[in-house]
Amino acid sequence: MATRKPVGTQKGRSLLSSMIGSSLSNFENYNNKEVYSLGNFTVTGRMVSGFAGFIIIILMLMVTFSSAANSVMVSGLGGSTAYTADVTITENSGPSLSGSLDEGESIEFGYLLEEIEWDYTQEMRITEIIVSVNWDASGGAGPGRQVTFEVSSDNNTVGESQNDGGGGGDIPITWPINQLPETVSDLADSPDDFVSSFEKNGEWLGGRFTFTQASQGSILPGINESVSYTITLTYYTWELENIREIAEI
Repeated sequence: MATRKPVGTQKGRSLLSSMIGSSLSNFENYNNKEVYSLGNFTVTGRMVSGFAGFIIIILMLMVTFSSAANSVMVSGLGGSTAYTADVTITENSGPSLSGSLDEGESIEFGYLLEEIEWDYTQEMRITEIIVSVNWDASGGAGPGRQVTFEVSSDNNTVGESQNDGGGGGDIPITWPINQLPETVSDLADSPDDFVSSFEKNGEWLGGRFTFTQASQGSILPGINESVSYTITLTYYTWELENIREIAEI
């Protein structure tokens, strides 16, 4: 049994085909038409159409790449705001003590004696602490003299130890806390949160300085030998300046 197509459907398709054909014919006529003439150079409709199509393609690519970039940023940053800032470091002077030691004697300081002035655990913006001893020998003669400088904290009682000899010098020991680069970046919900993300408790430092061994010349009769010392603490704090937003999601 043959199937007969509805008459309305056939007419609709015929009309649509006719309209498409007419539009294509008009478009082709426009492409072949001279739009503008400048001397020997002629601008045709086809050139105008091509340029318009090129602009449309560029706009579509811009939208596509922008959407892709935003998509990656959202997934990578988790819906927060990315900030960056410049880091400024300031040197600060802490406690100090001075004295002298004979051979075999030592002096303790800081948390070992529960001295609060050496406690920086509540300081939240320290990059590093440097504890150093400047020492100088008096009396004695020849080689063999030795001093020992130990620095530790209540959280790390092993710490670090250095020996020195000769007639005197400086022994600095650096205790890192939160050493920041010149520029920092991070994610945060606000500038204040961005700054606080870099904050970290300091340390309660202390240690021991010992006149370990006198020089060989100290064994001679009537020669007394000692070392004088000055122990100092210097700490460095950071501030974030020129805080700026990278991108907001």
